[in-house]
Amino acid sequence: MSQRTHGLVALLATGVLVVLLLAWWAPAHGPGGPTASPTLPTETVASGPMTSGPTSSAPDPTGRPPVVVPGATITPCQRTGEPVPLTVITFNIHSAIGHDGLRLEQIAGEVAAAEPDVVLLQEVDNGRLRSRFVDEAAYLAGLLGMDHVFASNVERNGLRAGDPVSEYGTAVLTRLPVESWTHTTLPNAPGRQPRGLQHLVLRLEGRPISIYNAHLDHTTPRLRQEQMRLARDIIGVDGDPVIFGGDFNASPGGATLRLALDPAHTDLVDPWPLVGDGEGLTVPNGSPRSRIDYLLADDSWRPTVMATWQSAVSDHRGVVGRFLLRSPRVCR
Repeated sequence: MSQRTHGLVALLATGVLVVLLLAWWAPAHGPGGPTASPTLPTETVASGPMTSGPTSSAPDPTGRPPVVVPGATITPCQRTGEPVPLTVITFNIHSAIGHDGLRLEQIAGEVAAAEPDVVLLQEVDNGRLRSRFVDEAAYLAGLLGMDHVFASNVERNGLRAGDPVSEYGTAVLTRLPVESWTHTTLPNAPGRQPRGLQHLVLRLEGRPISIYNAHLDHTTPRLRQEQMRLARDIIGVDGDPVIFGGDFNASPGGATLRLALDPAHTDLVDPWPLVGDGEGLTVPNGSPRSRIDYLLADDSWRPTVMATWQSAVSDHRGVVGRFLLRSPRVCR
């Protein structure tokens, strides 16, 4: 091959190499240098929740697409301060009438043994002949050094001439300041005992807390469920830390309790499976076979103890719960 032929072959090879280099360079690079990768995300992820920062509104003279500027990272809302303890009792006292008559002092002694801050009572008499016309809520509060709020569900004229109007209902006794209280009539049916939802707003070291007390129907499951549904709907929109207790006349796995604990409507939970001592059975008092008395709480509270005790007077066992009120969250 002549020297001239060798030169032509070398020139042709050089031209092919230049064409290949240009074919590789053009898709990845523009006339102004490298451009942003087409897979560049339009949001950046900081060390926390995903945040979108502001984008540049002025067009880039190089033709590059706008790049997201990172925004501020959101700091999670932290709890501040120490939790505050609270001891709560629920107790159906059977009008404080035992097998040997009226035993209010014994009921007070059983309650005092738990050193409660709040006591929810059901089947409480006021001015009834069978309980010697005693205002039981006031009498027990006096023995225990507490304030009290009585809520009447049943009112009847005296059985004898000159007897006062008698009342029967629920009561809350407390060592804490009472800010306000209400009593809501629950659904009922002809011939059934009227029922109500008692609500107190108390102050626990300066914070408002909501205490609810109820004694639901014991005869008709559908009526009991209607009563719980209304109670739950009221509690579900309460913005304060909530404890809801009482004699619900319902088993833990039944429809009434499922309504109370429905996460679509309320934050209430049953603390017993978490910290309860034993099965929590409450009736009958001597040899209990059923659990129908409860203390439920929302997630503002951390339960530490749940237990029952055998009463020397009532046909129900009492239930005591110890809780810690979590400190409030502060968002910065």
